[in-house]
Amino acid sequence: MTLRVVLGEDNVLVREGVRALLNSYDDIEVVGVAADAPSLLATAAEHIPDVVVTDIKMPPNFALEGIDCAHEIRRKHPATGVVVLSAHDDEEYAIALLGKGQSGLAYLLKDRIAQGDELVRAIREVASGGSTVDPTIAERLSGRGTTAAHDRAMLEMMSKGLGYAEMAEQLGTTQEAVDRQVTQYFRSLASEAEGGGSAVVDELKRMHAAVVQKESSAQVLRSYVPSQVADKLAAGAMDQQELEVTVLFSDIRGFSSIAERLSAREIAGVIGKHLSAMAEVVTQHGGTIDKFQGDAVMAIFGAPEPLPDHAERALLCAIQMQRRQAELNAEGWGSDSVEALGVGIGLNTGTVIAGAIGGGGRLEYTVIGDAVNVAQRLQSEAAGGEIVAAATTIAAAPGIECVPIGPRQVKGRAELVDVYRVVSS
Repeated sequence: MTLRVVLGEDNVLVREGVRALLNSYDDIEVVGVAADAPSLLATAAEHIPDVVVTDIKMPPNFALEGIDCAHEIRRKHPATGVVVLSAHDDEEYAIALLGKGQSGLAYLLKDRIAQGDELVRAIREVASGGSTVDPTIAERLSGRGTTAAHDRAMLEMMSKGLGYAEMAEQLGTTQEAVDRQVTQYFRSLASEAEGGGSAVVDELKRMHAAVVQKESSAQVLRSYVPSQVADKLAAGAMDQQELEVTVLFSDIRGFSSIAERLSAREIAGVIGKHLSAMAEVVTQHGGTIDKFQGDAVMAIFGAPEPLPDHAERALLCAIQMQRRQAELNAEGWGSDSVEALGVGIGLNTGTVIAGAIGGGGRLEYTVIGDAVNVAQRLQSEAAGGEIVAAATTIAAAPGIECVPIGPRQVKGRAELVDVYRVVSS
């Protein structure tokens, strides 16, 4: 039987890496993804999967939405198990997840994703109605002085990664009995903690987590945009405005066929290395990373803050991106299946609406308009190692060496676009 999984993760690189990992197993299929808590609940309701795998912190508030979603999903869809992935190795978070007396839940540290089949084992366990807790947490709980002997034995088995079936066999009982014991134990921990005022502590933890995450998000933003812009974005004070910008799209040519020969971890490693290098080059030239789409990059020059030389910056960036890609190819990709990656880049200059766009409690900074569509289409015209740009971009940066390649019919546009090939060597 194939287990149908819905995956909730706001970080696109992590999400795609986990999706590729899970899809590499014959008995697991990722049928839906979500980037925030409301979308996760909606996607789970749409697909009613066997298992939901979710990050513990999700937009819109980054305040342990994964635990709240897990409880809500188990309440509405009792046949759906939930695995919560977390960077917190504090047992109180596991108690918050498992202490309500619901089965079919797993609390797993994110470090386990890269360790063998730990995530898949957790998925299979919750799909069968069992619960599991990360071995690190289980080991810590088993060391508590107040833990009864039979509970300690159960936790020690969980710390070794044993599932309900294996635990039942060793304890000489049934899986249902193991489930009752696990459920009762975590419920008692939650009750014990509540008597000590844990409701207040839990709320403080949530507030602290939200503050820490907000600051972390602002710090990440500062890696891609000027600090004053990151501060505005973090504060939600970025109004929409009309700007002339240059939009850049890049994409690895033929990566799908290469990916067929790679493992999930190799795919994630190659894409991560490529995107990290490209983002660094964009930042060095004053550009803003709009989004990563798989192995593609969209960058903006001239927004959020206007730049008088945005076209020249974008073209010089594209040239440096090709040079950096050549360096990466020379360094090697750690796999015999990847000899060299060719990147096609397209650029266009025009007027866009730039600002915070979105809804449902989730906003993201982006630009929209015909100029964006044309840049994306031109990117598809570029072969591996090539840079193509619209005449509007070339006219705004006369010092860049290029050769005309004639007008092109861009999909969805009646007017032809004059296109140039930029000399990058």
